[in-house]
This record gives sequence, structure tokens and C-alpha cells, in this order.
Amino acid sequence: MLKAITFDLDQTLIDFMHWKRVSSDAAAKAMVRAGLPMKVSVAKKKLFTKYIKDIESDTIFGDFLKENNSYDERILAAGINAYRRLRFTLLKPYPKVKYVLAKLKKYKLGIVTDASRLKAFLRLDAMGLSFDYVVGYEDTMKSKPSSFPFKKMLSLLKVKGPECLHVGDSYKDMAASKLGIITCLARYGSLVDIEADFVVDRFEDILKVVKRIENKDK
Repeated sequence: MLKAITFDLDQTLIDFMHWKRVSSDAAAKAMVRAGLPMKVSVAKKKLFTKYIKDIESDTIFGDFLKENNSYDERILAAGINAYRRLRFTLLKPYPKVKYVLAKLKKYKLGIVTDASRLKAFLRLDAMGLSFDYVVGYEDTMKSKPSSFPFKKMLSLLKVKGPECLHVGDSYKDMAASKLGIITCLARYGSLVDIEADFVVDRFEDILKVVKRIENKDK
């Protein structure tokens, strides 16, 4: 019997890469205006490429400037402020997320993310979303596809693997299957095919998946 549903956060609930791209571009443009000796187009490309390598870094702008021999607190401040002005105004869940979550309230709901709990809660609060539990990186000091974050969530939810459905956009999330957790690929967030128990192309299709699981359990 299905008792809980857990979700990855970025690219599953949030179009994270679009949000990060626009915010990063704004930071790059602001740094060039503040004196970074680089064309805006080049700065945008270099900064976002660095972000992709360490998407949750807290020192990305300073490291970027140092690597390009342009570290200056005035330039750094301009980039940080431009990024901060945009980051939460642009942050929105995928269509129908709030509607679907309201329909799933009879289940225990959780988030399993590689981001820190604080960053996860900042994003969730900005979008007006709440969950019973959030497992972040510091809870196990392990990132997916390690089983530890999923084990931690099962313990918090007090459910067994087959009683839980996990929805995510990458192979790291589908690793939950090693614990018997039912997996669902959010293909709308990844645009690639990864082996999973279920696949959805829209967030609202999760309701159909849940119904199929419920009917199978009868």
C-alpha cells in the first residue's frame, strides 16, 4: 500500500536550470558593468559553465573572479546583488505543482535533495510549498545516488521502500529502487529516458501514476 511520496527538488518541482541561468547571466552582466574586463557574452558563458560544475557552491562568484585574475570586492558585490535581486522573484514551481500536492495530502510527503536543508527551505518558502520532511545533504553527508539519503527519508516517514514513491529527474533519483522504493522519472525536467517504474512528461501526470499504484494494491 502506498503511504508516502517523496520528490527531488530541482528540475522536479522547480525549473531550476532556467532560474539559475537567468540569475547567473544577470550577475555576469552586472560584474562586467562594475569593471570586469570581459565581454558580457563571454562572462555569461564562463560563469554558467562554472555553476554547472558545482551547482550548489556558495563561493562561485569569488572563485570565478579569482580564476580570471579579476577579484575585486566591488565587482563581486555587484554580481551578488544582481543575482540576489532575481533569484527568488523568478523562482516558481512547474505548472500544477500546488494543485497536485493538494490532491496528495493524504500521503506523507517529503523532499530528498542534494542541496542543504536551508537552501531547500529557502526555495520551498519562496514558492509557498511545504512538506512533512526534508532530507538535505547534511543529514547523511552523502549525495544521491547513494542509498543513505533515501534510507534517512524512509526512517523519518516510518515507511518501507515499497510503500513509498519517489519522483525525480535523474538516474541519481532512480537509485531509490535499490531500497524497493517505487520510482517515477520526471522526464519534463531531464528530457532523457532513464529506466524507472513510471515516467511522466507533466507534473500533473503523477496523479495518474498514484492511481495506477493504488489500483494495483487493491
